[in-house]
Amino acid sequence: MIAVARGQPPIGATISPATNIAFPKSPWVLNVKAPPYNAIGDGIADDTPAIQRAINELMGQHKILYFPAGTYLISKTIRWTNKKSDGSNAWGFSWIQGQGASCTKIQLKDGVFTDPANPNSMMWCGGFGSADWFHNHIEDLTFDVGESNPGAIGLQFYSNNYGAVRNVRILDRSKSAVIGLHLGYADMNGPLLVKNCEVIGFRTGIHTGHSVNGQTLEHVTLRQQADSGISNEGQALTIRGLLSENRVPALRTYGTTALIESKCVGLDGAEHAPAIINYNGGRIYVQDLESVGYRRALASLGTPDQSVAFRMAPSDQPETLGPRVSEYCSTAPTLLGADAMHPLRLPIRETPELAWESPESWANAVDYGADPSGSQDSSDAIQRAMDSGAKTVFLPGFMAVKKTVVIRGNVERIVGSGGWVDYNSEASPTFRIVDGKPQTVFFEHLSSVNGGIEIDTARTIVLKSMGAHRLRFTERARGLKLFLEDVTTLDVQLNRQELWARQLNIENEGTHLTNTSSKAWILGYKTERGGTLVKTTGGGQTEVLGGFSYTTTAGKLAPMFVTADSNVFAYFGEVCYSGDPFEFLIDDTRDGNRALLRRGEGDTLPYVSGPSK
Repeated sequence: MIAVARGQPPIGATISPATNIAFPKSPWVLNVKAPPYNAIGDGIADDTPAIQRAINELMGQHKILYFPAGTYLISKTIRWTNKKSDGSNAWGFSWIQGQGASCTKIQLKDGVFTDPANPNSMMWCGGFGSADWFHNHIEDLTFDVGESNPGAIGLQFYSNNYGAVRNVRILDRSKSAVIGLHLGYADMNGPLLVKNCEVIGFRTGIHTGHSVNGQTLEHVTLRQQADSGISNEGQALTIRGLLSENRVPALRTYGTTALIESKCVGLDGAEHAPAIINYNGGRIYVQDLESVGYRRALASLGTPDQSVAFRMAPSDQPETLGPRVSEYCSTAPTLLGADAMHPLRLPIRETPELAWESPESWANAVDYGADPSGSQDSSDAIQRAMDSGAKTVFLPGFMAVKKTVVIRGNVERIVGSGGWVDYNSEASPTFRIVDGKPQTVFFEHLSSVNGGIEIDTARTIVLKSMGAHRLRFTERARGLKLFLEDVTTLDVQLNRQELWARQLNIENEGTHLTNTSSKAWILGYKTERGGTLVKTTGGGQTEVLGGFSYTTTAGKLAPMFVTADSNVFAYFGEVCYSGDPFEFLIDDTRDGNRALLRRGEGDTLPYVSGPSK
């Protein structure tokens, strides 16, 4: 395998200081301060009724609920409903957006949630308890539980397939409330992304639970928790760039956990505890962990017990002592075609960010004749918006497309309100990205682009919080850099590109991800249905750090991983309730010699294929 130095990665939250996030006036953008809601946002008036009314009208509408700068005082839980205003199922599709985390705050009135044995959350984000609550987002806000609320939970968030909490602070100044970010209040939560978030105070900073559907955390800061920074009770959890500053363990886990490029700082009183506790036979893979001020970096325990001193299991390997852990895995690797396990350590690049323009400069496709109800063909109108000279193009609502729309010229960002485009797949592809002035093109917040996206340029492409049925690359796209963040799709076919993906969900009965002569780095990869999950050929390199297969159909259809004269490293698991899991884990061909690894012939993943170098 080829080890590549990564340099000094950013660790912890990097919440944007931007306070200028805004949208054009549109029926698809609900402003909580505007009629009919009329929230005040002065930190004195009780805005609970106004916010709850806006939430009720947001549910399932593929709209944005916008919070301008202000402090919005609430006196009880803001509850997402599982029904639209007409009584039909909402299925999620709700986006809450603040003007900026430093200027937009939802604050709990003092002394309203006082019973820790019966906690209540500031905001409860709904869900059916099944994997049918899609495309929900909360971004650029602060949640503050106020004073004298020991029974408070900051935010209970739920989303399936795609969904994210981004650039969010959750504060407990009294350091006595229950949980900051609760991701385990209902089964089957995820896949979802938590990025650039900070949790200060609470007994537990972030709580996750249950075995599906996968949750990915990147650049998260935890401070001043009373019991643990993160408590993972069974989830497939992937974490990169965690910064924990605590007297208690940064992470307690018995799920399948990947922890990458993180730092745990033990404050006074932490010297008798481990930074990370893996218990109840949980699986954990650690790469590039720094631990300071703790007794040791990583320990294994039979059961969690906070009433007695921490005990180090005799089986703990010396390399888990710290202060630095370069690499550790709690289970033996599945090896085929290699004599030792080493991560590929592909170079990691952060997802590019783009400053928000004033909405007055946007091209709203509706102003060019597009039909946001999706009833009429909007192809020509969207093309006119794309060719208007604007850098940002807004696609609110739903857009029917019957002809391929070409992205070119000055277009730098295409942003939706969470609606679909080309629902009936009448254009193939729906969008084609060609050469243009900006070096990077950003696609954001479209629940689905059903005709897919064809990339016919070597420009850098960023897809965030969206679905695209298929991603295709022409010969002109060789050498392209592709960033996928909080994306769901049917398949991706790389051919001499570079991919960095965070919270990638591919659901398809057939080959999910094809890597031909490319480099693919994935943080948190969730798949569904049968078929090969990653096929790597032509000298390609694929690194999967965290995630799992939710094998729901046709596990015998194909090997899980197929590799031909290429290098692969995957820390990956599988959940299968159908009784038909993958029969073959690895199909590896090297110099014309093929080898198959059947389930049960070796320990399950992580998996490494390729000659060590």
